Amino acid sequence: MSAGVRELRVWQESVALAGDVILAVRQGMRRETKSVSEAVMATALVIGTHISDGYARPTPLEQRDAYLAAKRALLRLETELAVAKHANLIPPGSFTELTLRSGQVTKLLTGFLAYLDRQVAESSERAPPSAVSPGSDRVPS
Repeated sequence: MSAGVRELRVWQESVALAGDVILAVRQGMRRETKSVSEAVMATALVIGTHISDGYARPTPLEQRDAYLAAKRALLRLETELAVAKHANLIPPGSFTELTLRSGQVTKLLTGFLAYLDRQVAESSERAPPSAVSPGSDRVPS
């Protein structure tokens, strides 16, 4: 992995979040809850994966799609953590710490998405006008 993605704070925070989630979930992991624990850990891992994937994408639109996937995974993780807390799979203190860290990643992702939205909007404004005007029934030749 290039050093570039390692310099992104959002990536660093997502990796730290995944590590903390794994540590917290593994402490309460039991045979009868193994599938839930593994799902939570997998979701935590995929957030950083989507961020690194977005970093590697060539266009702002493709980057935006990957960062949106990371944000969806982050929301899924928050839900899974809430269920795990409710089921006493993770201690309340760990849940609080993880939700705070998750909030930080959410803020960083939201900032990246706002930046990419501006880039996408600017590039669509610079795009050459279509040969067909809106509302026209004419098909371009």
